[in-house]
Amino acid sequence: MTNKRKKIDYFKDITLKRLREEVKEIKEALPEEKKNIITYSRNFTLSLSNYCINNCGYCYYNFRVPKYGANKNVILLGKDDVKKQVDEAIKHNCKEGLVMSGEKPDEFPEVRKELETRGFNNYIDYVQNICRYLLKFKILPHTNIGFLTYKQMKLLKNYNASMGLMLESTSKKLFNKGEVHEFSPGKTPKRRIKPLINAGKLKISFTTGLLLGIGENFEDRVKDLYLIKDIYDKYKHIQEVILQNFEYKNGISYNPAQPISMEKMLKITGVAKLIFKNDIAIQVPPNLIKGFEKSFIEMGINDFGGISPFSQDFINPEKEWPKIEYLSEILKKKRYFLKERLPIYEKYVNKKNFCPKNIRNIINSDFKS
Repeated sequence: MTNKRKKIDYFKDITLKRLREEVKEIKEALPEEKKNIITYSRNFTLSLSNYCINNCGYCYYNFRVPKYGANKNVILLGKDDVKKQVDEAIKHNCKEGLVMSGEKPDEFPEVRKELETRGFNNYIDYVQNICRYLLKFKILPHTNIGFLTYKQMKLLKNYNASMGLMLESTSKKLFNKGEVHEFSPGKTPKRRIKPLINAGKLKISFTTGLLLGIGENFEDRVKDLYLIKDIYDKYKHIQEVILQNFEYKNGISYNPAQPISMEKMLKITGVAKLIFKNDIAIQVPPNLIKGFEKSFIEMGINDFGGISPFSQDFINPEKEWPKIEYLSEILKKKRYFLKERLPIYEKYVNKKNFCPKNIRNIINSDFKS
């Protein structure tokens, strides 16, 4: 029996009480000034296009799903809309611009037509242009637009403080008939893993994570955490791992009889801490765990991710971002403190070949206290 197999079996049987105890021991190894800090990024989202080659059963963002309320499908975000949102971001002192979209939207003729009309050779040129525009206003881009080739990632690196791609799950059973990835060619394990490795080769500060409760089981989750850890051990570039619980939205096809429980979320969070130790930050979206923040802190999270003062969560639009004051008050009761961070973690700013010089100059001149 391999060491990982033994660990998986151990994690299956471990109680939440024992997990908390082991997490506490790991956190004791942190420098004193970091033991009671939970970070977040003041950001906003530019949703460039929700046209996507994948048709995941759990995704409301996809253009194929009918939208309601203020939500709408976007072929390609217009210049006036970008300017309006950037102006709002400046008013709210946002330091991160999350640049997101569906995967390979330019596979669709209506997107290609719009790109051509605006004078762009391809979608990556358009994304580069958006990132350059953000940097003009000292807003640091973090791009997460689905699968990218090595060449595409290399082109975008110079205009991004960090980049990301959710691993989600490498469980092959999710591609079976009736499962969530049946119609999602971009979600094969090979295609999701490759950008994580390429980001390491290119020395890009990277964010990844798991989407939990989409048909995978506990063993699948633990194996994916070890996969991320193995890639990190080779390249040392993964700055944070997001553990995101699935939430049902009207109009999507996936609606499990039993959504993933907070107890199961807490368990995999604690297991992630035991696997990553203090090397990789663990993030849970605070709008998806409201009322359980204290419990997740005890299980080792140290980041709440991007919190926007004005833009919505495009993946879970019904889940509003919490106010910073609300989170600060909760943390104070546990003798923790909420600290704002940039989209690139501090340890990567001056790490050789990681942070592009133009990004580092902005950080050193505008964001150093």
